[in-house]
Amino acid sequence: MEIGIIGSGTVGTVLAQTFAHGDHQVKLSRQHGPASLASRRSEFDPHVSFVTVEEALQQPMVIVAIPFETAPAVLQQVSDFEQRIVIDVTNQFTADFKKIKTAPLTGSEVIAKAANNARVIKAFNTLPPDFMDGHVTGPGRRVLFYAGDDVAAKKDFAAIVRQLNFFPVNLGKLRHGGSVMQVGGGLGNTHFVQLDE
Repeated sequence: MEIGIIGSGTVGTVLAQTFAHGDHQVKLSRQHGPASLASRRSEFDPHVSFVTVEEALQQPMVIVAIPFETAPAVLQQVSDFEQRIVIDVTNQFTADFKKIKTAPLTGSEVIAKAANNARVIKAFNTLPPDFMDGHVTGPGRRVLFYAGDDVAAKKDFAAIVRQLNFFPVNLGKLRHGGSVMQVGGGLGNTHFVQLDE
């Protein structure tokens, strides 16, 4: 699958490597353009290419790995996502780690509202970056919580991440599952391993 990633900071970088290891074609972007990533070429798998934000936003799956404050405006650059999958990896923090209030919506519902006609899935934001590559020490698979309103999109997402050594756990819709995954919801910065039975 072709996967666009918006943001090339710590989280975007780790997820680019994670999905590239699954032989997906990853298109990594940052606001300063692909040339600004050229000096980092050696950090990335050959399956990772550098593109504009505009091109990354057009991929079948789009991962949003930029600050929550800027994400809605970036997503609104696309008038219609045409039912493509958007993965919300954001947390509602300002740059100086102050919580951003979104009530009565969950943070992911704010993202979904900005991403017109996208099938939004909340995932990865409860994992520290060091565990976003799916690795475990010993047997088992890394537990990955996710939530979303579209059943088919969640099924497709779960199938993809299973191949990357994750054990996906469906927490329901963005309203309820998203609320426990977001800042203050109780699952932040957690990492569990599902042992093989």
